[in-house]
Amino acid sequence: MGMTRFKELTDVQLLAVCLYGEARGESRNGKIAVASVIKERVEKGGWYGDGYHGVILHPKQFSCLNTGDPNFPKLFDIAGDFNGYIRKDRVLYECFEIARGIIHSEIMPTVAATHYKTISCKASWADKMNKVAVCGNHEFYV
Repeated sequence: MGMTRFKELTDVQLLAVCLYGEARGESRNGKIAVASVIKERVEKGGWYGDGYHGVILHPKQFSCLNTGDPNFPKLFDIAGDFNGYIRKDRVLYECFEIARGIIHSEIMPTVAATHYKTISCKASWADKMNKVAVCGNHEFYV
């Protein structure tokens, strides 16, 4: 399973898939917070990547897109038939609406952060950063 399937998605579709993989169990506000981090990285560019595809598909940045992650096969299937899945999965549709709103600045970012992690996850980088927010099961850092 390669990343080509994800590269063929539009920016909005790819962000929706990433939100689905990273935050589908979160509230709408939690999903917007995760999308806010991705938008922040897109705006910063540089090491984070170029544009939404560059940022989201940057290796080892979003665990749901690591080929060994348990979410990956489901996301791979969604990417192969995005329009089919969005018609039958209301959470994916919500992720799509948030992605479209964030990308087109119809939804304003709710956190100013470049990193996040689940509260229960230990991350070596977190000790070197400042926690700026907690939303749902995620902590946000700069």
